[in-house]
Amino acid sequence: MIFVRSACFLAALGLLNGAGLAMGQSADPSMPNGAESAGANPNRERAKQLYEEGLTAYRAGKYSDAIDKLLEADHVMPNAAFSYNIALVYQAMGDKRSALRWLRGYLRQSGKSDDAATIGKVKGLEAEFQSKGIQQVTILSSPPGAALRIDGNALGITPFTIEITPGSHQATLVLDGYQAVQRTFDLRPDRSMDVDVQLAAVQSESSPAMPAMQPNVTPLPTAVNATPMQAVIPPPDSAPHHRRVQPLTWVSLGVGTALLGGAVYFELKREKDERDARNASQRDYQAAYDRMQAGQLAARILAVAGSIVAATGGVLLTVDLTHQGPTQTANVSNCGVQGICAAWRGQF
Repeated sequence: MIFVRSACFLAALGLLNGAGLAMGQSADPSMPNGAESAGANPNRERAKQLYEEGLTAYRAGKYSDAIDKLLEADHVMPNAAFSYNIALVYQAMGDKRSALRWLRGYLRQSGKSDDAATIGKVKGLEAEFQSKGIQQVTILSSPPGAALRIDGNALGITPFTIEITPGSHQATLVLDGYQAVQRTFDLRPDRSMDVDVQLAAVQSESSPAMPAMQPNVTPLPTAVNATPMQAVIPPPDSAPHHRRVQPLTWVSLGVGTALLGGAVYFELKREKDERDARNASQRDYQAAYDRMQAGQLAARILAVAGSIVAATGGVLLTVDLTHQGPTQTANVSNCGVQGICAAWRGQF
């Protein structure tokens, strides 16, 4: 029955030039009758080819190849019928999460709220998730492509589907050029749901001119303490020693610089991976997001380690450059106002 509906749909699209697909077997994925028409879409031939390749892979039991072809067909010519097919292949693979997501997408796209057979499949999958203490929710945005957080956790790019525990949750959506939105939703334990968020564009405003920065013309103090200080330092016993930077100092500075350079590299790579994650499909998003997280962690570790080692090298360099030879002894006396005097004696 489902493939009788499929053949009718493809014939209506003009995607079939005969009975070459042999879609009479009930085990094949179907094209539901009444889905939207392709019309004069110039991509229909490409979509037809991809669908046929996906059907062939499905019949051969190559479900992964079938999914790839059907997903590409849906990308070339988005259609509720392709969503239905994709859901059936995922169900055959045992991927109930993806099957429920695409069945719900089919109902959303086709607007067929009276499709009892599909609604029954959806309810059956929802009941299985309820027994596990979770339920499925899809966050949609207009326009799509917003970065999504739920309860403060970064997830991906809208539209995005996830299974979470029922109850009250907060979704945050951020998209360049649009105002950030926070939306609270209550997820029922027995039913999946869609959360559709309309994003408002940011109003452009002319920024006021920044005031010109005036140079600091405050004169520096000529003396820190007006009270004269006398210091008597005996001449050194021998000629002054030349400043010398120790090998450990050079090693510390070199290693610190290398670590900081590595941190910069991983930070740049993290930014690239983040852009890739934003542009990736939901299927590929997790891998791109994991790469971004790994790059971020590596950049932070190298930055901290590089800062510590570089700071150590800086301290050693200061010691090396300021140490000029044998220790000198100085006697410093200071008499301030009111006849109060103090004296210091130390080694420098």
